[in-house]
Amino acid sequence: MRIEKNVPLPKNLTDRVVVGPLPLDEMKVDDSFVVEAATQRELDKKLKSLRIRLARYSKKHPHFKFKLAKETGKERAHIRIWRVSKERDKKRAG
Repeated sequence: MRIEKNVPLPKNLTDRVVVGPLPLDEMKVDDSFVVEAATQRELDKKLKSLRIRLARYSKKHPHFKFKLAKETGKERAHIRIWRVSKERDKKRAG
């Protein structure tokens, strides 16, 4: 293999969105928080990122369950994340 220099990163790698640290460990059941977004594109990217992070977190911490929803309005776009109980989720499914 040959090493190449000064090859730029592809756009999909340089255009990533950073959500930052999330207060998941501190949340109690029925607590929620908001993640803001400036544009619809940023909102969609953050939503995807948050879904992945919450799935990974829940896999490591099976007693934690989360729900999220996005809301877009004229003045702001955001994602709200709630911690919910496992029992509540089972009641709705059953």
